[in-house]
Amino acid sequence: MIQKFLLAGIAFAVFASGTGIGRAATAASPLVALQLRGHWVCAQTGSSTGTFDQDWTPVIGGTWIRATDSTKGQVTAEHTVTFSKADSTWVVLDEFLPGSYDVLHGTESGSTHIAFHAVYPKLALAVVYNRLTPLKYTLDATGNLQGKKILTHSVCVKS
Repeated sequence: MIQKFLLAGIAFAVFASGTGIGRAATAASPLVALQLRGHWVCAQTGSSTGTFDQDWTPVIGGTWIRATDSTKGQVTAEHTVTFSKADSTWVVLDEFLPGSYDVLHGTESGSTHIAFHAVYPKLALAVVYNRLTPLKYTLDATGNLQGKKILTHSVCVKS
């Protein structure tokens, strides 16, 4: 379950390619620059290890993008991401099996580095997204969940 919370950071974030999102979102939208649409394979190290697949698709007319995480074909989580131009805030809604969830906010407006923190429920969780290349990004999660210290590093590569 802890791994599922850590994948929440992926939600930032977490994002679509200009092809699908660009038509629906305005040119000024940071969603366009994220270019995450498609299939990614992520390797996670740290307090929780393993690999997982992540599939990103635009939703709600391209104003949001959703990632579906899976391991061995079994869906483990979903992350839905948008950028609010009104207050320059990234918003991530994370849903996990068996029904837990969280909400993350990030205040950077760029597309290559976004630092997120949990705002609901009140968790001591921080996730940082870094875009390394058009085909590779990292997620670093730190904090405490259910009394356990979390420290993970995920490297995601487009396939």
